[in-house]
Amino acid sequence: MSLDLSPFLKGATRVVVVGVGSEMLGDDAAGMEVVRKLKKTLRSRNVLLIEGGVSPENFASRIRRFKPFRVVFIDATDFGAEPGDVILAEPGAIKGQSISTHTMPLSILAKYLQEQTSARIALLGIQPEQARMGSEMSLAVKESVDRVVKILAEELRSLT
Repeated sequence: MSLDLSPFLKGATRVVVVGVGSEMLGDDAAGMEVVRKLKKTLRSRNVLLIEGGVSPENFASRIRRFKPFRVVFIDATDFGAEPGDVILAEPGAIKGQSISTHTMPLSILAKYLQEQTSARIALLGIQPEQARMGSEMSLAVKESVDRVVKILAEELRSLT
């Protein structure tokens, strides 16, 4: 997996990372798992880590008050790749769709936050293998979660 966040994060002094998804749907919990693991390894007053679940819009006020320069949503997103593949894109640019049962499309939330904060927004999508009720996260997605955590932790440590 090749994931270079440096160009997106360049110049940022405050970053929000929002994990999105449902823990009841196997691979859909990938974004939430990334944020949980980051919380164990990353401590910075310049990084806000949010477990957004299936309703990340509920955290819009908190994100706005933080005054971020960048916001990264992490979500299991079907973009037609191999399970565990990762993509970094603008939220509206991915032609596939989130497999989560979000109450609001991430593209609408991203547009609102961009207007309110002037932050650059990105979606870090992880290609799911499956998302069945009650299933566990697939091995391919677990491995991607670990790699994404490592890459994000390295990039975000410079903001401490």
